Amino acid sequence: MSNPISEKFPFQSHYIGVENTNIHFVDETTKEKADTVFLFVHGNPTSSYLWRNIIPYTIPYGRCIALDLVGFGKSGKPDIEYTFQDNIKYFNSFVSKLNLTNIILVVHDWGGAIGFNYAKYHPENIKGIVFMETFCKPMEWKDLDILTRFVFKKFRDNKTGQKWNGKYNAFLRFILPMSINRKLTEKEKLYYFSPFKTIADRKPIIKFPQELPFKGEGTLNESIAEDYFNWLKKSSIPKLLLYANPGVQIQSKEIDLYKSVFKNLTTAFIGNGKHYIQEDQPDKIGEAIEQWYLLNW
Repeated sequence: MSNPISEKFPFQSHYIGVENTNIHFVDETTKEKADTVFLFVHGNPTSSYLWRNIIPYTIPYGRCIALDLVGFGKSGKPDIEYTFQDNIKYFNSFVSKLNLTNIILVVHDWGGAIGFNYAKYHPENIKGIVFMETFCKPMEWKDLDILTRFVFKKFRDNKTGQKWNGKYNAFLRFILPMSINRKLTEKEKLYYFSPFKTIADRKPIIKFPQELPFKGEGTLNESIAEDYFNWLKKSSIPKLLLYANPGVQIQSKEIDLYKSVFKNLTTAFIGNGKHYIQEDQPDKIGEAIEQWYLLNW
């Protein structure tokens, strides 16, 4: 049964020094000794706040950690470029600093790319992977509708991207609310907007669209995405794909592909949703993760 979607973030904040900054995270469990670590990884332009209504479903089964990626949420904003490679470095260092093992990755958007890359190189630390609305392979322009193609080509232009996502804060003001079915409350908006008050604060939001790995562009990011896609196809680690209708990054074409090429994959439909499905269907997401976990372990 679905509960009202709560705007509260009832978790204690923790910080750890990573590279040249501090990374903020929450660390919750009800178990005296938790062998399993549920590691929640968000994308652009959100934070650990995205997972607030899903974490309670996994707390009975392990240690639940949700971090704010570098430059996001309450994490520090060091003077870096915020490339995909930068995010990989800070995320990997975070996991290493906390000495996390037996991890079930729960990932969304860029969190998927960052998490998949980690799993490829550290499979011994990964117990399972839950993914939703993320890119498991290099993206293709032809798969985007005309409006999305137009907007993201503007975002990827250095000058226009700086203006739209820097000066006008377009990703937060327009893309985020347009990608959620319900209307966010003022308190929810404050959680998402408060880390990005100035143009300088918005550097991570500006950079992520420019870093998207598109097929045929010959970039390092395309190569990274191709590599972790090939690994996902070979790995027998249990995987759970959560998808919504109509979805954005994972629609029927992607669902059919992943069903055909990923080993040990379970899929679950969680209802109506666009991209930030955690803000529309948190209970169904939490229930699906819980059921999958109980069936596998």
